[in-house]
Amino acid sequence: MTSSKYSPESFRSQFPLFEQRENRDLIYLDNAATTQRPAPVIDAIVDFYRHSNANTHRSSHRLARRATEMVEQTRQQAASFLNARSGREIVFCRGATEALNLLANSLCCGLRAGDEIVLSTIEHHANLVPWQMMAARYGLKLRYVPHTAGVPQFDRLGEVLGERTRIVSLTGGSNALGLRPDLASIASQLRDRELHWIVDGSQLAAHERVDVQALGCDFFVCSAHKFYGPTGVGLLYGRENLMAAMPPWQGGGEMIAEVGLYQSQYADLPHKFEAGTSPLGSLAGLGAALAFLQQQDREAMAAHEQAMLQWLHRELAQLPHLRLLSQPQHNLGIVAFAPVDAAPADLSLWLDGRDIAVRVGHHCAQPLIRASGEGATVRASVAGYTTWRDCEAFLDAVREFQRISEPQGSVKATQGEWQGDDLSALRLERLASQRSWQDRYRELMRWSKSIAAKPIIRTPRNLVRGCESEAWLVHREQGGKHYFAVDSDSRVVKGLAALLLSQIDGRSGGEIESLDLEKLFADLGLRQHLSQSRSNGFYALLAQALHFVHHGKSE
Repeated sequence: MTSSKYSPESFRSQFPLFEQRENRDLIYLDNAATTQRPAPVIDAIVDFYRHSNANTHRSSHRLARRATEMVEQTRQQAASFLNARSGREIVFCRGATEALNLLANSLCCGLRAGDEIVLSTIEHHANLVPWQMMAARYGLKLRYVPHTAGVPQFDRLGEVLGERTRIVSLTGGSNALGLRPDLASIASQLRDRELHWIVDGSQLAAHERVDVQALGCDFFVCSAHKFYGPTGVGLLYGRENLMAAMPPWQGGGEMIAEVGLYQSQYADLPHKFEAGTSPLGSLAGLGAALAFLQQQDREAMAAHEQAMLQWLHRELAQLPHLRLLSQPQHNLGIVAFAPVDAAPADLSLWLDGRDIAVRVGHHCAQPLIRASGEGATVRASVAGYTTWRDCEAFLDAVREFQRISEPQGSVKATQGEWQGDDLSALRLERLASQRSWQDRYRELMRWSKSIAAKPIIRTPRNLVRGCESEAWLVHREQGGKHYFAVDSDSRVVKGLAALLLSQIDGRSGGEIESLDLEKLFADLGLRQHLSQSRSNGFYALLAQALHFVHHGKSE
């Protein structure tokens, strides 16, 4: 257990969102996407707009002076936060994504065709796409650290370093798996090489102290909203001599010293990289976030997070029908897994019904997720305000989901020519009589078991457009009546499809057209509880079925 001197409950009490009536029972495990904001950050943003709102620099009035002082004070705080040598090495960006785009554009314009950029398979798209764009523009070559099932073997980094390697851009922590590379080992492999080393520290900064001088990297980027700060602002650290030699990426106000009709002179560091009006309210919030973190016991907070992380991995590893992708070792606070017998989005929806916030999808790390053999994962990520009770409730909800979604094995996959499913045992009144969303969800999951797997219909031609999870629908008309068959990897989609087909399968076109199925969906309360994308999935199935009926198309 965590040292008694650290209290996640006390830390949580500093975050107003959790004090709101609708959020008092919220279990927030989506911190890798964005953390919540403490009161000092919110107050600083409000205070700026109430008392100091004005544009910075090049103005003599007191509000502008106050705003300028705030920005430059925040810059010095950021330099201290990352242990940069001075504020001249700190550039404010909209976030890590913009910072990486700045580096890609400013560094690559001086490279030659055939020069190489080294990346890894666990990078966020923001640390892949900009380099891909520059490689296409300048004829550069992308190389990747050797990997196993998408997980890089950073001790083999040297195998992809060569005479033409000019840039190495690697994550300081995977946003999909939580994996924290051994940055000291990477630094030793890059020492004495003529290249630029960039660290994407978006996940790193929230969980441990960052010392860019000790790391030895040339550039470091992070986003404030990942470490309890506001959205819309991030940090780019760069060695002063390197940034002084780099051309600016964007042009406009604030980044110039003098402008003529045919050429301009740029401002000195760091302002030559800060074109346009800065997000001043967010910078005020960033300063407050840095001060807030400075007041915390970061080591005790990290120890608490790691203890919970170890426990979550240990408990989830004992559950059947669940595949863990993350590992507790060298992990920055993420548990990533995929249910074997259900779609990850189904579990996410179930958790949301319990007021447990997680994230599901590829997490802007598609190459990694694909290499792992999954299409999507469930990601739960902890923070300093995550409590042991939060973790226990999360585990209980996952266990209960497994119980209600366990396949019964009574419906076999159809082979050969497709066959419809027998839905005669489904009773609409039973679904309507369920009093709570959790009970209605259980009933839908029970209905989903009436839909057999139909490999034969899983073709691009039968794919229903508009469903969050893939679904396939086929149709035939016999004797003036319309018959349908459906399949999906999602249990929720299967349940919704069973609801739809229970109303229209085996009916005539006139009977189907007389039904108000959208009203039925709303009356059952499904629209209220399902996500927009899930509701759209039901309507997409309905639209496709009605298209078949109206146009007489058959499989």
